[in-house]
Amino acid sequence: MAARILAVIERGQQGGSDERYRDLLYFCVGVRTQFKSMDLVLVGAAVACAVSTAAEPPPGGPPAPQQYLRTLIRTGVRVWVDGPDLAASGHSAGSLLAGATAVDTDTLATGWHEYEEVWFL
Repeated sequence: MAARILAVIERGQQGGSDERYRDLLYFCVGVRTQFKSMDLVLVGAAVACAVSTAAEPPPGGPPAPQQYLRTLIRTGVRVWVDGPDLAASGHSAGSLLAGATAVDTDTLATGWHEYEEVWFL
């Protein structure tokens, strides 16, 4: 059975690449905690959040978006990344964080009816 909520992140807030998505992903961690059931789709520029990087955020600084995604994946959230957008950003499915899956969102959208709610963040 699909999760109750599907969150779709495409555009972040204004700011640097990490800043754009940090608050939205933190929000998703809270939603997962409250509703116990959600899945996440990253499309457009948001696919960069799921690309594994060796760089760690500076000590005492805010967490990187990848840290929030790892938390979501660890707690059972299915994270899908739009394959064509990932390729357009110059990355491959092999560069994704463990647990994130590259898919064609047109195909994925055919199953959105299984969710109680679809949120575009």
